[in-house]
Amino acid sequence: MSSTSTNTPSLFHRFWALSWKMKLLSLALVPVVLLYAGALLLSLFNYAVGERTGVLSKISTKGVACWTMEGELAQPSFSKSGALRSGNAPIDNTFYFSVPNPNVRDQLAAVPPGASVSLQYEQKLFALDLPLPLLCRRRTQYEITGVRFAPAYQPEGFPVNPNEPR
Repeated sequence: MSSTSTNTPSLFHRFWALSWKMKLLSLALVPVVLLYAGALLLSLFNYAVGERTGVLSKISTKGVACWTMEGELAQPSFSKSGALRSGNAPIDNTFYFSVPNPNVRDQLAAVPPGASVSLQYEQKLFALDLPLPLLCRRRTQYEITGVRFAPAYQPEGFPVNPNEPR
């Protein structure tokens, strides 16, 4: 009677055959690797896709070990009365965003100061600002994917659709 089974030990048996230092190292590294892989996987999916219109108020590059381009869009206030505010608190209608794409960065750099723009964005579930490879993309949940001038302001030489050639 010939046996076709091999005598290779299972993963469980191989783990218990390791030295105690290797066991501790593997028990410490496995959760980190799983979290890293999970964060990368979740960053591929969009929570929401939309567009915001306002005046570009700030664009800056931030970071120490992880450099990202961040910005602020001042949106018009929709409430003139204090009925929607609690305790007469001011309304902060600032849209904070990140710009991971170099082509979109160039489009934002070409926007004249004070111009009204519409920013197409993809909202993610969380920010990816860890100073690790592939996890240094944005400090906010919002990634800007496209820029176009708002219909109220259309300077000469700039297309409404940024994908059109100038």
